[in-house]
Formats: sequence, structure tokens, C-alpha cells
Amino acid sequence: MDKLKKESQYHAINTFNGIGSDEIRPDLEKLRKYTQTKLALAEQLRIVRESLTALGREKAEHQCEELLVKLAEDRFVLAVIGQFKRGKSSLMNSIIGKELLPTGVLPLTSAITVLKYGPEERLMVNRKGSIFPDELSISSLSEYVTETGNPGNQKKVITASIEVPVPFLRNGIEFVDTPGVGSSIIANTETTYSFLPECDAVLFVTSVDTPMTSMELDLLREIREYVDKIFIVVNKIDLLADDERSVVIKFVEETIRTQIRFDTVKIFPVSAHRGLAARISHDVVLYEQSGLKDFEEALASFLSGEKSSVFLSSVTYKVLQVLNEEARQDAFGEDAIETRVRMMQEESYVTIHRDPHSAIVSLISAWSKLKTLNEEIMGGRVSEIDRVEVHPPDFTIERSLSPPAPSVEDIETDLLTRGCSVCQHLIKNASDYFSHWQYQISTEVIAQKEFAVELGFCPLHTWQLLSVTSPHGASIGFSQLVEQVAHQLRNVDSTTLSGKEVQNMVHNSRSCRVCEMLRQSEKEYILHLVLLISKTAGRNTYIHSQGVCLRHLGMLLDEVSSAENREFLLSHSIHLFEEDAQDMRSFALKHEALRRALQNRNEEDAYRRAVIRIVGGRNVCVPWDEDREI
Repeated sequence: MDKLKKESQYHAINTFNGIGSDEIRPDLEKLRKYTQTKLALAEQLRIVRESLTALGREKAEHQCEELLVKLAEDRFVLAVIGQFKRGKSSLMNSIIGKELLPTGVLPLTSAITVLKYGPEERLMVNRKGSIFPDELSISSLSEYVTETGNPGNQKKVITASIEVPVPFLRNGIEFVDTPGVGSSIIANTETTYSFLPECDAVLFVTSVDTPMTSMELDLLREIREYVDKIFIVVNKIDLLADDERSVVIKFVEETIRTQIRFDTVKIFPVSAHRGLAARISHDVVLYEQSGLKDFEEALASFLSGEKSSVFLSSVTYKVLQVLNEEARQDAFGEDAIETRVRMMQEESYVTIHRDPHSAIVSLISAWSKLKTLNEEIMGGRVSEIDRVEVHPPDFTIERSLSPPAPSVEDIETDLLTRGCSVCQHLIKNASDYFSHWQYQISTEVIAQKEFAVELGFCPLHTWQLLSVTSPHGASIGFSQLVEQVAHQLRNVDSTTLSGKEVQNMVHNSRSCRVCEMLRQSEKEYILHLVLLISKTAGRNTYIHSQGVCLRHLGMLLDEVSSAENREFLLSHSIHLFEEDAQDMRSFALKHEALRRALQNRNEEDAYRRAVIRIVGGRNVCVPWDEDREI
């Protein structure tokens, strides 16, 4: 029975540093929810900023930029502060579940030690006078942050940043070990006091052997000048019996209440030594007895609740204030939009990259989602933000899938290339489409939604789109698509789901919008090419070209009714293939005879032109009627 109870406890508890399902851990679901909300807020804020940029609202754009920076710098600094030899480093080790930070009787140096999340363990040491940090092995940490390894901080270490794959740190938490105050190293005390303005919350550590000295009270008063949230931890409770422990805890509580005048004092009695042992041995009973479980639950609750709601609601409120101010100036009305478009044209802008109407739709959508987000952050409570109203002007957005029809001049230019003119046209259309689309999905909420709902493009066109998209643009444009895939997979019945249904989530050439665009473009181009070669001048232009590939030759022949023109197309293609074969052989002969200077341009690229003429251009996805399995 005890064994079953213990196993159920394993599954009921979550931890900060969990690796497997049977780890001891406090609940981190709220912390994960905070990160999701923050990223959702950032996404809407980015849309607002981009839309304001398109409308030329520079002041509002700058305000949104500052708010984005505020979100991006969501480094929540959780500092462990206390007097020398109170077990600060031991407490941090117990929380991360690993003997990572050096401990002992000697003080650390005056360097700040920062634990942050990273996919793999590494140590980054910042030194005074050095521009870039040194990347070192974590095993060398004691050589830089202990008095033994770095006496008097001779190595001029400012901070030692340790990156570890600990989930507790994944959500923007920087866990900071500060030098203990009150030791013989005066610089340690100075470093800790100077670091206080950087703190967002503090774990103040005292211990049962000499609790709450006058120096600790002075330090606690100073901390309160900068930090509202302070966790009071009384360490080393394993040194006392239960009755003695209660006396010490009561003494610490009363001292803080009377001397520092805290309204409420919550004391967390902890044995960092036992907590670390419990975490390493997976002993749930010892984990609870150490006091670490109650402390970590309270810490996680704060990080995911009180801290997050205040921070996120503040940012949301500010961006909605920006929208409210713009709405009061009628910046979103159609007259204002048209005025701005004319101004941009008069200022000699070559291209207005973004449709102002689309920018307004994006703004209104973001406004609505921001209000919804704020309601979630505020827990349904009414706030001043609910008074902010933005009303969309009356207009619609139309998107055209097909590129403009090719002109005679366009076709004649294509025929000058050293490849298939139809393929060349498709390559250009695809390139223009991807350039336009990658901009849209990185800036426009409508395009992002379309891309997500359609589950993107076929594999080849997805990779081609990615090749013209920056990592930043891809991270914005593809994120909603990735969430849509997760949503669809989450809503299926795994017991009846077939592998074919999952495979069908990936587009093929029959369902990809780019393939459809190229098919339409290809057919239209073929018809215009038929019209060109039906005239004498057009045939003269065509006869001096490289013609078309076999696929497009077949499409041309299907559209040409004149026997004379059909014979012309075939004869031209046969002649080019025969010339290519001769040029290839001539190139090989001159190459082998070491007479490369005699090679002409046609001989040098004959093999490439021949391959293009057989299978089509390398960079164009030919929209076959049926997909082929590899």
C-alpha cells in the first residue's frame, strides 16, 4: 500500500527541473500558460506595429516598438540574497536538482552567478574589459566564482552565466546567485547591494543557526526599496528538533514584522541539504519534509500568477491606448488612408509595399484579440481597457491568385534566355509570388490565417517559400500554421485515425495554391505563345530562341491547329537537340585534348540547355497532373 501511495505521489507532483514523468516537481502549468499569453500578446503587438508602419503613423509605431522591446526583455530576475554562509548556493542547487554551484565555508568572489535556460550545459564568463564572453565548461565554474579558484577576483569576472536545460528556467527566468554580504571580502557586499535594482523578486535566505542578525535586517530594508516580492527562506532546519524549529520560525516572523513592518510575513522553513538529497533519490517523503515542495509551489504560483498578470496587463493596456489615440485622430478612416497613400506617392515611394486597407483589417483584428487577451489576463475583471473602441471602416479586401497576363514584350524577353521560355516565365512568377507572400505572412493577420487554415503549400513550394524568408519572418509567418497542425492533430480520435489521413494534411500539387497559380499561369502563357508563333514575326523570334522543354512543347502542340506551325515547332526542337548533342561531344573532345581555349559558349553550356529542354527548368515546380511517389 505504501508503495502504491508513493507512486501516486510521484505522478501528482511536478518539479522545476523535471526530466521524466516520475520526477518530483511543483505544478508548472500556470508558468507555461503565462509564456503562451505573452507570446500571443507579442504577436498582436507586432501586427499593430506593422500596420501602423504601413499607415505611416510613426509616433504610434515607435510606441509599439518600445512595448515589443519590453516584452522581449522579459527577463524575470529572481535573485537569491543573504548573508555569508546562509546556504544560498545550496538552496539553488536543491531547486535545480543538481550540485552545480560550488558550496563551502569560503566565500565566493564578487562575481554574479546567473543560471538561465539553454539547450545544453555551458558556462559563459564575462570579464571586465572584454567585449565578448568566454565560453567554458561548467566543470571549470569554481575556478572563476570561488575565492580559492579566483582569489580577490583576480580574473576580473563580472558575471558567470550558466546555461542548463532546466524547465524551471525556460520561461524567461534568470536565477541569480549573489555574493554573500558580511564576509571579509568587502567587494562582495558592494556587488550584492549594487545588484538590487536589477531584481524583480528576491529569495532572502537566513538560517536557523544565527537567524536575522542586524546586518540581515539592514539588507532586508534595502531590498524593500527595490523589490515588492520577497520570499523569506529559513534554511538548515534539519539542524534543529521540531520544537526548536518552531521557536526559531516564530522569532524570524516576529522580527521581520516589527523591524521591517511587513504587512504579512510568510516564512518558508527549508533544508536545502535534504531537498537536494530528496530530488536526487526521488524520495517524495523527504522532499516534503525538507520544506522544498511548499516553497517551490509558492514560488511557481507567484511567477505564473501575480507577476504575470500585472506585467502583461500593463503592456496590453498601453497598446490599446495607442490604438485609442489613433482612432480619435481618425487615422483608420478611409479618407485618412487615401490621404496617406497620396502623400506616399507624392514623396516618390517606388512601391507601397502594403495595402493600407489590409493594414486596417489587421489592426481591427489585433484590437479585438488584445481585448480578449486582457480579459483572460485580468481573470474576467472589467478594466479601463474595455472603454477603448476602434471601429473598422467599410471596405473589403480582394486577393488575386493569378499574376497579370504576359505581354508580347514579356514573351520576347523570355525567348532570349538560354533555356525554356515557359519555365523562365514560371520561375519569375513563382519568385514574385513567394516574395509577395513571405511579406504578407510576416506582417498581415489575414494572410497568416489563410496560410494556417490551408495548412500551407505543397512540400516543394513550402521549401521555396522558406528559401526567400528570413528566420524572423518564418518564425512569424509559420507559427500560426504550426499551431493549426497541432490543433488538428489534437482533435482527432487516435483509435480510428488512419495514417493516410495524417499524410493528407500535407498538400500535393492538386491542392497547393502555388501549384494552382502556376498551372493557370502556364496555360495562359502557352496560349499567348501560340498566338506569337502564328505570326511571321513571332516565328522569326522563336526560331532564334532555345525553344521550350518537352513538357511545354507537348502543351504547345495540343494548342496549335495549323499543320505548318506544328511542323515548325517539331523541326525547331529536333534541330536544337541535334546541335546540343554535337556541342556536347565537341566540348568533351576539346576538354580531353587540352584545347579548352577553343570551346565556345554553346559548347560550354550545351549539357545544361539540353537537360532543361528535356526535363524543364531547375527552379520551377512543374505542376504535373499527378504527383509521383519517390
